[in-house]
Amino acid sequence: MIKLYIQTFIDTLKSPRNVVDSFIHTDKSEYQHPFKFCLIGTLFFLAINLIFMDFSIHAEVMQIHGDNEQLVELAVWMNEATVRASTQFLPLSMFLLLIPMLSLPALFFFRDEMESFYSNLVLNSYIVGASMAAFLVLIPMWTLLELPLTDSFMNTTLPAVIIGSVGLWIYKHYFRISDIKGWIRIISSYISGYILFIIMKGFISGIIGYMMFAVNRIRELSGG
Repeated sequence: MIKLYIQTFIDTLKSPRNVVDSFIHTDKSEYQHPFKFCLIGTLFFLAINLIFMDFSIHAEVMQIHGDNEQLVELAVWMNEATVRASTQFLPLSMFLLLIPMLSLPALFFFRDEMESFYSNLVLNSYIVGASMAAFLVLIPMWTLLELPLTDSFMNTTLPAVIIGSVGLWIYKHYFRISDIKGWIRIISSYISGYILFIIMKGFISGIIGYMMFAVNRIRELSGG
């Protein structure tokens, strides 16, 4: 399984059309299933984050008019959930959300190249799986840069640039881009998908943060 994963990873970076098209158009691909390929990378880097990295977050207390302690506490919980979803649990966020969010704008930008939403899902599953390698750069930079994880550069801009570089590299080779028009198309599609990913991740993180706040309040009220 590991050997097949490595082969799939290398060929996704070198010859993505061979990997993607062999899965879409043949009954038995020589490469790893895109779901399994992406899941292995997700679990591997998620385990590294959980076991070896210190993602302690000292969230800044937001200044809210009226000094409503419950509102401040809720804001802190939601902020922490959002930051963790963008750093510690980013591999899981990418696995669950980035694939469909990249595939939606691709329906428009790649409508002449890709046959269906399913084809876009397969392509972007391999892209997200290969993009997990970005954590080999992200993890050291999160550790070495003297900025808190709550800084938007650390939890949004930096991941977007590094992960996006891998994704655009694969798009470029899959669609065999050789002109400015092609570059505009793949960049527009990827940026649109990544913006949708950030919006959806923030929305879901807010819900999770609210649920964590509610559970904590219930525990406090019950004397736990």
